[in-house]
Parts: sequence; C-alpha cells; structure tokens
Amino acid sequence: MNQQEAYVARLQAQMRAADARLDEMEASARAKNAQGEMNEISGLRARQDQIRRQVASAKTELQGDWDQLRRRVDANWTGLRQDVADRHSRVTAWDDARERRFVAQLDEAEGALRESAARDAESGANVRIGLGDAQQELREKAAAARQSYDAWRQQKRDKKLQKQLDQAQLELEEASYQVLV
Repeated sequence: MNQQEAYVARLQAQMRAADARLDEMEASARAKNAQGEMNEISGLRARQDQIRRQVASAKTELQGDWDQLRRRVDANWTGLRQDVADRHSRVTAWDDARERRFVAQLDEAEGALRESAARDAESGANVRIGLGDAQQELREKAAAARQSYDAWRQQKRDKKLQKQLDQAQLELEEASYQVLV
C-alpha cells in the first residue's frame, strides 16, 4: 500500500467514525423532534459528502498535485471533524453511558496499540532472524570461496579447481546480495 492509498484508507476510517457520531446525533434529534438539529446534521453530512467526492476525484486524478489536494482535504476534514465534535457534545450529555462508551473506546485503542506494537516487535525479530541467517550463510560462503581461491592459487592451471572457484564466486555474490539488499 503506497502513501496515497494509506492516506485514503485512514480518511475513510475516520469518516466511518464520523458517520456513527452523526447517526447517533440524528437519532437523538429525531427523538426530540428537533428540526434545527436535524438541519445542522444534514449540513454536516453534506460537507462530509463533499470531502468524499474530493477523495474520490483524487483517486482518479492522481496526476495532479497530491500534496496540494491532501492539504485541501485535510483542512476541510479537520473543520468538519471539529464541527461534528462540537455539535455532538452539545446534543449528547456526558452521562454514565457515554462515559462508559468513551472508556471502552480508550481501552480498545490502547489494546490496538499494544497489539500493533507486539506485531511490530515480532516482525522486527523475524527480520533480525532472517538477517542473521543470511549473514551466517554469507560467512560460510565467504569461507568456502576463500578456501577455493586459496586452492586455485596454489594450482592455477587445474580446471576442476577453476570450476569450484567460479561456483564459489557465484554463491558468494548470491549470499552477499541477500545481506546487502
């Protein structure tokens, strides 16, 4: 996944979270039969749809200035997120249920961070193990190549030793490539 695809995926995840908040606010407004709040929510959804269209056009027109488009989308998205949060705070009281949901969200986020850190550590360990194996293979191939070279040097005209030296050189190059790349 390249940087642009990761950005779009992150933004889409944030929009899904905003959708959930807007749905909650809409249900609350509908229950109170509050038309003014419903109109505000409709306006927020329209702004969110505009951002979705910007992101969709960015996906099809990647030849343009990605950084400029990203700054514009980020500015629009930051403003929308703040407005959704402000309106959400106004219509949703901090009662025990909201507090429990918030604490659960915090616990979930912290758990996801711990899980991510563990996966990163495991991946790093696997890379180090693989690199260690490649380094050990390089050491062995270098020793074998040195031995073949030394034997060839003593009897330069021996075709069998020449062939062994050629093979050792090939194996050394392959092992070096694994470690150095």
